[in-house]
Amino acid sequence: MNKLSILIIILMALPTVSFSEEVTININASVIERSCTLSNDSLNATIDLQTGDLRGSKMGVPFSGTAFSISLTDCPENIATAKITFTGESDNVMSNLLKNINGTDAAAKGVALGLYDTDNKNIDINNNKKTLTIDHALSTNTFKFFAYYVKVNNTSSAGKVLSVADFELAYD
Repeated sequence: MNKLSILIIILMALPTVSFSEEVTININASVIERSCTLSNDSLNATIDLQTGDLRGSKMGVPFSGTAFSISLTDCPENIATAKITFTGESDNVMSNLLKNINGTDAAAKGVALGLYDTDNKNIDINNNKKTLTIDHALSTNTFKFFAYYVKVNNTSSAGKVLSVADFELAYD
């Protein structure tokens, strides 16, 4: 017998050692039905406010508003309402408003932007959730809002204003 045959016989005689471990994987998921479709006009929209006249404006009182809307289409019958939440960087003085983030030399000072509903109620950028009722008789449900300039202190000055607001839709 050669050495290789002897080695194979010895290896076959040794008990086989096997290592195994049982692993459990937990998968959590949710299945939902299709939601409404956000219209293209509502995606990444830019709202150009009309020029506002700072002269004569009062602190905390909105002026020179511009309407904007968010439209939902193709809403399934099982969705009766949607909840919309607006977020953004809040103003340092009036935290319910959007901060003017224009960092150029041409930026307005002491002016913020406020979001308002159709009842002219301020939408507090830090604490809001508005219920939108879906009308299934309409092919497109359009919800109107307004953006206004708001003077936040008495040392304000004219200039450019830039604010960013995000919104999130949740369905019941």
